[in-house]
Amino acid sequence: MKELDFWINFLANLLTVVASGIAICVFIFNRDKIKTAFNSILSYSYQITLADLRYKIEKLNDFNANIPEQKVEVINLLHEIEGHILGNNFLKDKLADQLKKINNFTRYPNRLLEPPKRSLVWELKESVRNLDMSNFGNSITK
Repeated sequence: MKELDFWINFLANLLTVVASGIAICVFIFNRDKIKTAFNSILSYSYQITLADLRYKIEKLNDFNANIPEQKVEVINLLHEIEGHILGNNFLKDKLADQLKKINNFTRYPNRLLEPPKRSLVWELKESVRNLDMSNFGNSITK
């Protein structure tokens, strides 16, 4: 019984080494394909994040900060956008100026009026559009 156990374990370990060797060979010979697949997955994830942020910005544009009932919704959406940006290190770096403005409005809601809100909305739209185009340019050059 001990010999059977020994040979089964030996065979299992040998097959593990062979499988690992095959995996390393596949990685070495198909490195570019694997890299392209991972870049595609990252790009898709990035596009989903930008689309979600774009949707929240459009939703923010639908409300008027001068109407008290809608101002609460504007502040809530600004908190969501702030959390969205803070949760993504890339967005936090690229949208740092807009994040400061959002933070100012969420901390001091009485400063939020319709003209500055409109300015922030368009600034966010353009920044997200630029991020989207820069990502498109990066994916073409790879």
